[in-house]
Parts: sequence; structure tokens; C-alpha cells
Amino acid sequence: MSDPHELFRKAIFATQRALSGHQDVPMTPALASLERAALTPEDKTYIRGATDAVALHQRHHDPKKRITIPDAQTQTITDNMEQARCEVYGARHMAGVQANLEDYLGRRLHALNSAKMIERDDMPVPLALELLTREALSGRKLPENITGPALEQWRQSLSPKAREALAKLADVQNDQTLFNQASQRFVKALTTKESDERTEEPDPSKSRGQSQDDNTEGESSAPDPQGQDEEDGSTDDTQAALSDDSDDSASPDGSSSDEMEAILTEGENGYEQPAGPSAQPEEERECPVKGLGGYHAYTQEFDEEVHAHDLCDPTELDLLREKLDEQLQQTQGFVSRLAHRLQRKLLAQQQRHWHFDQEDGILDAARLPRIISNPSLPLSYKQEGDTNFRDTTVTLLIDNSGSMRGRPITTAAICGDILARTLERCGIKVEVLGFTTRTWKGGESRVKWTQAGRPPEPGRLNDIRHIIYKSADTPWRRARRNIGLMLREGLLKENIDGEALLWAWKRLKHRPEHRRILMVISDGAPVDDSTSSANGPEYLDLHLHRVIHQLENDHAGELLAIGIGHDVTRYYANSVTISSAEDLGDTMVAQLTALFAPPTTRKGRRG
Repeated sequence: MSDPHELFRKAIFATQRALSGHQDVPMTPALASLERAALTPEDKTYIRGATDAVALHQRHHDPKKRITIPDAQTQTITDNMEQARCEVYGARHMAGVQANLEDYLGRRLHALNSAKMIERDDMPVPLALELLTREALSGRKLPENITGPALEQWRQSLSPKAREALAKLADVQNDQTLFNQASQRFVKALTTKESDERTEEPDPSKSRGQSQDDNTEGESSAPDPQGQDEEDGSTDDTQAALSDDSDDSASPDGSSSDEMEAILTEGENGYEQPAGPSAQPEEERECPVKGLGGYHAYTQEFDEEVHAHDLCDPTELDLLREKLDEQLQQTQGFVSRLAHRLQRKLLAQQQRHWHFDQEDGILDAARLPRIISNPSLPLSYKQEGDTNFRDTTVTLLIDNSGSMRGRPITTAAICGDILARTLERCGIKVEVLGFTTRTWKGGESRVKWTQAGRPPEPGRLNDIRHIIYKSADTPWRRARRNIGLMLREGLLKENIDGEALLWAWKRLKHRPEHRRILMVISDGAPVDDSTSSANGPEYLDLHLHRVIHQLENDHAGELLAIGIGHDVTRYYANSVTISSAEDLGDTMVAQLTALFAPPTTRKGRRG
């Protein structure tokens, strides 16, 4: 009978090789302990989590890109944050691996007795920043029963600049170099004082060394610099924690954590120090939403991101889907032609090419008979050749504004249905999103602005509604009826395109696929009467132009637009216009097959 320890070890090694993408993988300490410990279910779960953590680090971490910092504690912080990135990003679409890692993290925290860490100073700085990084990357708070109250105090103690830097880590978690730079900004924000927290002038009477007769006319009452520091707080809490009373914080060469700010600023170790938030243009720093050119929202309190099935009861949703199916019947010929031609195009790019008679690689089973007939011949291996096709995800962002009412929104729904079904049949992940506003003419945002006395230049002045019809990991069969919601009376209101593009782009950038495509289906122009009347008629239009320019120059993805009844080429460099469902045939096939050609052949293409 086979040894259960050996069987489990082999299974773990196979999993580790698959996750890491490497054949030569090290044995983890947890797996090595099998020889001395009983194989309990708890041990199995722990070993799986420890092995998954090592494998994901090996897959997503490039040692050549690792930054080196003389200060030992700061190095530990950055290494822990990088490990958190590898685990969260690598496991985001693998529920089993996520469960293993969560159990592994829970055991680690239990061993550190973190649940009983009450005060902020009870939790070590590297551990606190690692946990905060995990929360920022995953978008989920860790349960307090395993982290303890101390982590909540860490959250509350972060300065606005540190919160902003921490939030930006999630946007670059798929790129180690950019993540390293963002983590440097985050750590630097923790070790420097916030200038905007020292807006009040200190009381001159509280400064040291001040003359008793400082009220004498003509004498200066400027405080002594030491008095200034004492008034503002001589040591920032986080800065003190990072340069705490442990001798371990000093590096072998005698450098201390006080040098970290200079290292991050001056680049003494040879890695690039990116501009922090204070180096951003003034108009970009003031923008509470991810806009450009001074664009901002008056309030985001009433905005919502909602799933389609939460806006409509199931019975009505089924009726709307039946209505859409009736429209699809009229274009069945076009649908079939589109599906077949696009599928052939994609499958042709996915053909596997092999190089035979190699010295290593995968054993070529087809050549085994000649080895049997002549054992003196060497084994023959094969290797898979490179292919231009890469795993792809496509986001369809559909304008749900009132100007799309009638035939345009029906055509948009048909486009979304056809594209999602066809691309999924070709093995491409598809996400379908929609954007509109909750009400006409401003809603609660305008009411709040009016009650505040109508201050000038309020920015975006409406309650946006972003709708998720189908997430990328949801099978089409489960989400198909949600598309019918677009035909619901009363759903279509106003449209703020710029923010919708940024929202969809952010979701797309978090996908693990190598190639990411955002396809916008719209009638072109953003319209919101409340915002335009308070900020000027060009406010939304200029913001949309700036956003499109930013996204078209972002190499994280590709941007394409389909205009429904309107020419959108004045906004988008890559675009096509269709006027009705009858145009779906040749126009859509031509555009989509061109879409999956190499990107260099499509640059500057217009519909």
C-alpha cells in the first residue's frame, strides 16, 4: 500500500509546479515537516497554503526587479508587501487557492497572537503594513477576529496622503516594477509629515526662548524652530514606529531607518524614485474622482455600482429577455455569420505549433515506438512554439442614456448579446457593463448643492449609476437574461461617459489576462443638464476627451468604440459606426476580426 505521506507530497509538488510555472521548485519547510508530523486535515490545509504562497511568489516575482534598501526593517516591509501582491493577484481567480491562503494567513496571525493586539503599537509595523496592503489589493477588510483591534487603529491613523498611496497599490498590482514604485510612495507617505495637517500658525507665546516683552512694538514674535516642532508634535506616530526602539532596525553597516526618507528621495540604491502625490499637477490632486483637467464630483455620496439583477425582479427580467430574443430572431443570419467567421479567426490564432526532436521539453509519445524497436536511440522531446495569440479579456461598456432610447439601445443590447456569446465560445472572457444616472437633472447631488447655497464650479452634479450586467468570470448562460434590462422603461437617463470609462478601465486592469480590450458602445456625446448648467456646456465633453487620450496611451489595454447611429471618431481613434441591427453583418465582422489582429496593424484605424 502506498505511503499517504508520499502521495500527498507528490500531489503538492505537482500543484506547486503548476502554480509557479516552473518544473524545478523548492520543498517548503511545511512540506518537509511531513516526515516528522502526522498527516492531519489541519496539517494538509496548512501545507497547501504555505506551498501556494511560495508558488505564487515564484510565478509573479522577478528577483531581478527586487529593490534593495539598507535599512533592515524597511526591507522587510517592502518584501512583505511584495509577497502580499503575489498572493492576492495570483489567487484572485482561484477560489481554492484563496481559501488555502486565507487559512495559512489565519494560522500565522494566530501564532503571533494578533487577536489580542489591542493598541496600535502592539502590532509590528511590517505586519500591519502587510495586512493593510492585502486589504487594499483584494478590496476586502480582513476579519477582526484574526487581526485584532490594533489593525483598525492602524487604518484610522493613516494620513490622507498615505491612504491615497495605499489605494493606488491596487491599480498596479499586475506590474512588479510599478508596484515597487507605488509601495515606495506609500512607505514614504508614512514617514513624512502631512503638510496640510499643519495649517494653523503656532501660538508665539508657546515657543521656546521667546522674550518676556515680545509684545513690544517693532519686535518680531516669530517662534523658535524647536518651538514650532514641539507645537506640531515633535515626532509623527508612524515615523516613530518605523524607527522604533529595536536594535534590529539598524542595518549591518550602521544605517538606521531615519535614512529611509533620504534613500527613497535621492535614489541612493539605483532604483527610480517616482514622483509622489505632491509632485502631481495641482488640478489632478484636487480631483476626488479619477478625472483630469480639474474635473471633479461635487459629491460621490449618492453614486452606486449595482448588479443588473438587483434593479429588477426575476419575472420582469425574464419578460425583458424574451423581448430581446424576439429582436434577435430578426438578425439570426447575421448572428450566425458573425459567430462562425470570428470563431474561425480566433481559433486559427490559437493553433499550437510544435518543434520536434528537441533535447528537452515534453516527451514525444508519437516517437516512442522507434525507441522500443531500437533502444539505443535517445528519447525524443517536443516544445511548443510561440504564438501571436495571447489570453484575452474584453469589456463591453454600453451607454444606457436616454438618447439611446428606442432602436439604438435595442441595437446596443443585440451587440452586447452577440459579442458576449461569440467571444465566450472562443474562450475569451467577457464583461458587460452599463452606465447612466439614477435620476434626471441632478438628483440628490443637486439637492445637496442647492442646500449648500449653490457654490460656484461644483463639478459633476448628478448621481451616477454603473451597472454590471455580466462580470468576466460569470458564464454567459447565467447572465444572459440580465442584458434584457436595457429594454426596461425608465432605466435610461443621462450619461457621464468620462467617469464610466475610468470605472470600466480600472476593472479591466485588474484582470490577469495578458491582453485587455475595452469596447465602448455609445452614441458619442456625454449629456447631463445639471452638470453642464452649473459648470459650462463643455465641462463633460472636455473631460471625456482627456480620459480617452489617457486611456489610449495606457499600454495596460486597448480602447475601441462602436457608435450607434452617431459618428464617434471625434472622440475615439479606433472606432466604427453602425446605424441599425441590419448593419451588424459585414461591419461587425470586419471590425472584430481587425480587432484581434496584431495591435500595430490597427493603430489609428477608424471606422
